[in-house]
Amino acid sequence: MSRSSSHETRLAVIERPQPDLLLVRYREGITFSSEGIAEVIAACEQLTDGAPFGLVSILPGSGDMSLDAMQQEHSTEGFGRQVRAHAIVPSDSLFKRLSEIHYDYHPQQHDVRMFATEGEAVEWVRAMLEE
Repeated sequence: MSRSSSHETRLAVIERPQPDLLLVRYREGITFSSEGIAEVIAACEQLTDGAPFGLVSILPGSGDMSLDAMQQEHSTEGFGRQVRAHAIVPSDSLFKRLSEIHYDYHPQQHDVRMFATEGEAVEWVRAMLEE
């Protein structure tokens, strides 16, 4: 399946511009919750149908995160095997710091990096997928 597709959840719009790349655009003013993050992960798994992929998460400029969401490892077993690289584009220093803390406590099997722009993030993920 090579056509572009997308899916909306309560927290984000997930775009699939190419078969092995997902862009997760989180909505402004949301509260990250364990349930909402699970919904995003399920949508990613559905869009990729078990195939490996690279992930770019574009975080909002405003919002909140529940303590439960911060403390929990969210990746499912399948999601953890599918993701090859995860680039995060934080819009502000709060979500950048929260992401750093979360991934310090929940290391992943794949590389997770922060980027200032979406373009840099996509370029890095594409390079990682080519390796």
